[in-house]
Amino acid sequence: LYTQIGKSSGDDKIAMVASTVSSSMLSVIAKREGFHFEDTLTGFKWIGSKAVQLNTNGYRTIFGYEEGIGFAYPDIVPDKDGISSLGILSELAYNVYHQGKSLKDHMQSLYEKYGEFVSNNSYYFCHDPTVALKIFDDFKRDGYPDTVAGYELESIRYLGEPGYDSLTADKKPTLAKSKSSPMLTLRFKNGCVVQLRASGTEPKFKYYIEMRGEPGISREEVEKELMKVSRLVLEEICQPEQNGLVVP
Repeated sequence: LYTQIGKSSGDDKIAMVASTVSSSMLSVIAKREGFHFEDTLTGFKWIGSKAVQLNTNGYRTIFGYEEGIGFAYPDIVPDKDGISSLGILSELAYNVYHQGKSLKDHMQSLYEKYGEFVSNNSYYFCHDPTVALKIFDDFKRDGYPDTVAGYELESIRYLGEPGYDSLTADKKPTLAKSKSSPMLTLRFKNGCVVQLRASGTEPKFKYYIEMRGEPGISREEVEKELMKVSRLVLEEICQPEQNGLVVP
């Protein structure tokens, strides 16, 4: 999309949007290629609203997505749109195949350029809604830490009460906070991103964990490190056994 529409249009205010639990690959591409990127809360109402806001502010928002496999093209329709997705994917496939490649080959070429991105997204069953708040309260009881399970943190964002974002000047998050369903986002210096939140509709405590490898590092190596970090970080923060969290 950026190559065929963004660059060719000559528009220097191209933007893309994704929910915060989606892969950080899009934000890395944005930083490298020079277009604007913003993350939102989960759900297409947030993705669409952010796209409309960006368009009002002079941007052309050409893509938005959610990790649960939903895509939007906000300069066409600012909501999840399977019909537009089919058309755009068909055009992508046509161009890629005429270069003698498959879609899988094309995806791998992106990984080779920007690094491998491997995810470990799942949940614990949690029937007590107070447990999530206890986990977050325990995490920040003595102030926000510099390390978790021996891994150095790059940034912390907490979308609860009171909210916190180590990257903003006033330490307040720009995304909406929720007292009843907060979210914790931890970005580590080793390229790992851990996000934790309680489901608002199911008895689940969800985690979204992604590891980014530098270009040239194999997917197998990145996945191995991801699973190691996941195990140690989840054990330290969530303490599943003590908190009655059940593995599905």
